[in-house]
Formats: sequence, C-alpha cells, structure tokens
Amino acid sequence: MPATPAELRVRIGGEAGFGIKAAGQMLARTFAHEGLEVFDLTEYPSLIRGGHNTYLLRASTEPVYSHVEPVDVLACLNRETLDRHHAEVVDGGAVIFDPDDFDAATVPQRLRSVPVPLTAMAREAGGKIMRNTVALGAVLGVVGFPLDPLGDSLRQQFARKAPEVAESNIAAARAGYDAARAACPDFFVQLSPAPGAPPRLLVDGNEAIGLGALAAGIGFYAAYPMTPASSLLHFMAAHEKSAGVVVKHTEDEIAAMNMVVGAAFGGTRAMCATSGGGFALMVEAFGMAGVSESAVVVGVFTRPGPATGMPTWTEQSDLRYVIHAAQGEFPRVVLAPGDREDAFRLTWQAFNLADQLQTPVVILGDSYLSDNRQTVPFFDLDEVTVERGKLIAEGDVADHPEALGPDGVYLRYKVTEDGVSWRALPGVRGARQLANSYEHDERGFGALGEEAAVRLAQNEKRMRKLELARAIVPPPARFGSPPEEADIGIVLFGTTKGPAREAARMLAREGVRVAILQVVTLWPFPAEEVAAFMDAARRTAVVEGNLTGQLESLVREHALREPDARLHRYDGRPFSPEQIARFVKEVL
Repeated sequence: MPATPAELRVRIGGEAGFGIKAAGQMLARTFAHEGLEVFDLTEYPSLIRGGHNTYLLRASTEPVYSHVEPVDVLACLNRETLDRHHAEVVDGGAVIFDPDDFDAATVPQRLRSVPVPLTAMAREAGGKIMRNTVALGAVLGVVGFPLDPLGDSLRQQFARKAPEVAESNIAAARAGYDAARAACPDFFVQLSPAPGAPPRLLVDGNEAIGLGALAAGIGFYAAYPMTPASSLLHFMAAHEKSAGVVVKHTEDEIAAMNMVVGAAFGGTRAMCATSGGGFALMVEAFGMAGVSESAVVVGVFTRPGPATGMPTWTEQSDLRYVIHAAQGEFPRVVLAPGDREDAFRLTWQAFNLADQLQTPVVILGDSYLSDNRQTVPFFDLDEVTVERGKLIAEGDVADHPEALGPDGVYLRYKVTEDGVSWRALPGVRGARQLANSYEHDERGFGALGEEAAVRLAQNEKRMRKLELARAIVPPPARFGSPPEEADIGIVLFGTTKGPAREAARMLAREGVRVAILQVVTLWPFPAEEVAAFMDAARRTAVVEGNLTGQLESLVREHALREPDARLHRYDGRPFSPEQIARFVKEVL
C-alpha cells in the first residue's frame, strides 16, 4: 500500500563500511530539521566489517511511533540489497541503484528503476567513499525534497574537517539528486518541508536516558561497553566535564556495579548500564546493593540471549531475569520505557525512586529503544523533581532523633513502618557508618546479623518497601480506545508500545477499536490495574517480544487473569505495526 503523500518510507542497504547508518542519519536530521516527524531503524549483524546493513527511515508530517514494513524507496548500494528487500517495496516504488552493480532488467517490473551511477559520480566529486552521499541526493531527488537542507546537514556532519570535504559531499549529493530527478520526475511520493512545525529533538533511547540522568543530577556513571548499552557510556563521557559527572570506563561489569554502590554510599546519584550478559556479572553486587540498601540505578538493555546471543538485535526476554536476579529476596523496582519520551521521564524518576526507597531501580530497555532514533518534543525540564527521601546530608545526626535508637546512637538500618531508614552520609557528625554485604543489625554490625530475630526484622523491614513502592511508582499507561468500548484490549510492556499504537491507528481506519495498556512499572507488578483493564475489555491479548510469554506469566500470577490470545516475537526483530494489526484481525 503506498504511503500517503505526506509520508516517506525509505530503506538504504549495503555492506558494513559503506556508511549506511551515517548516511541515513544525515537524511533523518535533514527531514527533522525541516519540521517532519522521523523514526529510524538500523539493522546490522555483529561484524566488524562486511555483512548486510540497512537503515530504514520513516518521515511524515504526522506523529510516528515506530517503523513500518512497506518501503516507498529502496536505495541499493549493492546487489544484495535488491535481492533481500525488493519484496518490501510497494507497487510503483522506486529502486535507486548503480547500473555498474546490476542490470536494470533484474529490477522487478512492478517497481520503478532509478539508475544512478553512484560510483562514477562519487569519484567525480572527489572519491568513491561518497557513494552513500550520492544515494542520499538521489533519494531527495526522487521525492522532490529540496537539496539545500541536506547541504546544511553535510556541513554540520563535517564541521571538524576541512571545508572542502563538506563541499565535495554536497557536489556528490547534487549529482545524485539531478540524476534521480531526471530519471523519476513524477514519483507518487513528493515530500516537502513543514515550515512552522514545532521544533523537535531527534534522539535515540540511550541519549534520552542519558539526558534523563543528567536532569536528575547524576554524579557518577560507570560501565563496561556492551551492545546496546555502549552508546550511553559514550554519551555520558562526552558530557562529563560540562555536566560535572564522573564517568568511569571500568575493567568489567563487576567493577562497574561495585563502584556504583560505593558512590551511592557516599551520597552521589549513581548509575551503570549494560546488557543481559553484563548484568549476569553484576548480579552478586546487585544483591549487595539490596542488602546494603543502596540507592542505585541500573540500566539493562536487552538483546537476544542466552550468552552472547545476537548482540546487535532486539528482544524482551530479560523481564523475569531482572525481576528475580541476585541471591535471596529483596525489593527492587523495574521500569520499562516504551519510547524516547518515556526513557527521559522514567530515568529521572528512577533516581528519585532509588533514593526514596533506598533500593536498586532497574531501567529495562532493549536494542529497539537504545539504537534507533525518533523525533520527540523538547523534554520538559520543569516537570523534573529531585526527591532524595530520608537523607541526612550534613550537620549533626543528633538533630534527627527519628534516626536514632533509644540510647541516642544512629541506626542506619533502623526498623521502620515503611521499611526505609534515615540515611546519613559520611561526614555527618555523630553518625557511625557501617556497610557491608552481610546481614546486619540496625547499626550495621554483621556479627549480630545471623541472630534469628535480627534476620527476621531486617528482612521484613526491607520487603516492606514494596508496599511503599506500589504507592509511588509510575502507573500503567493507556492508549487507544477505552477498554470497555474496544474490540480488543492489548497488554504489553516496553518498546512494543510504538508498533501497537501504530497498529491501533491503522485498525481504527478499518473500524476496529483497540485499547492498549502499557505496563510501565513491571515490578512491583500493577496487578489491580491490569485486572481491571482486562475485565473491562471484550477480548484481551498479551503482545511481547519473547518466546515463553514472560509478561503473560506475570499477568496470570499476579492479576489472576488469562488473556484470550497472545502474540510473541523472538527472532531478534521488533514487532511491526502490520504484524500486530494482522494478529488482531485474526483473533477477532
């Protein structure tokens, strides 16, 4: 089905090393700067060089929540791109290719051939390396979008290089633009800038999480690089001086988690992030954060496992893992952003929850969130609050009788009704500081922690935080039709939100009403809200990106409800709106 005239779907494909992602992001930046809404999806294998890479871009005058399956323009930087992706192109869609790579006769007749001598034009402009820039110009030429904004984007991209580098690339883009315009002057998609559109940020999930952490006042970030969390380390390192954050590239994930716990002990807002394999190494120290009641934030950005799995692809299979990780029982909060706006808001909220509850808070994301970019409204800094909870940061602890025992001694782990004790930072007069990974008494002494009564008191005190958590964690979010008016109610978490919202929009045009419940806080699980939603809906389904139905199992266990249908995806790819829409029509 062709896109509306106000929307373009384009895929650029070729080998790693062809500059596929860089070229695509320049195109995205161009469209976003000119007022269009943008969503991109980068797919690449875990190879240093070689392998098939693609960049899928969607640009529209309407809000876009995810990628979609059909493509209007396929830009082939090699023959493999045509072979793999021609079926995705809508009838009448354009195929941009270099006639030196393959013959136009091999392009399916239902598609529009747009031959552009990419290599020859790139060499004429200054070098073969600019083939991707020629292709970008050709994409704009096919859809009639002005070339000048791409020139601005190229000057920005090469701002640190000699001016002639940008000008050579602009010449390459101009050549591709003119050739494509001549070959395909009447393409069915003609895209124009949207003057007057509100300005937008173009960010990926890790950038949004990093901005959320900075807004929260993070003081220490530690990590060992692991896809897809690595770019968050790069982001934090790039801003450490201007934002006053200590950023540490540690020797491994064990060190990262321990350093974060130590920083929290000193009163600094601290965070680390990794993927499932790295979190496996962090787990023992994660448990130490639990028993020492350390206010830490941990990002776990899922990719398919087990072990190394598929490092550059996406999945939602670490849900049960993060809920149960570490030895013993202790409270934690698990938040799952569904998009970049969620990522910003839930990150600064995560720091508040960690401080208020004095326990670890996990931000559960995935590659689909971390790696891909989306235009969003400017983040609202006015809504950001800093809640440090029961914290004595300076002065004399004697001025806080609520933190003391009957004998006037500071009790770091004092048994309280809500399970949260007063936390005095090192340097507060009169507050003796004890922290370790052992069970302990109210003062922190491990020697008495093995007494049965002490163990009971401390264990039950910590677990009471879950009741407090239920009152302050973000509630589920609803989208689409009210459940009582919908033909089906879908329960989901994380990045399935975007494709599901797009699917609901598609189905609404066909008269099918869809209600969506996004479980934002996965632990403690919002059983009452989920049960009420499912009771109100005529039919229900759980949609999630794993094989075994981990969210559905939580629904059965805590909400005591059984969905009428379920949809799982676990091939490393995110759900598409079309896949969810087909599923809904099958089960209705």
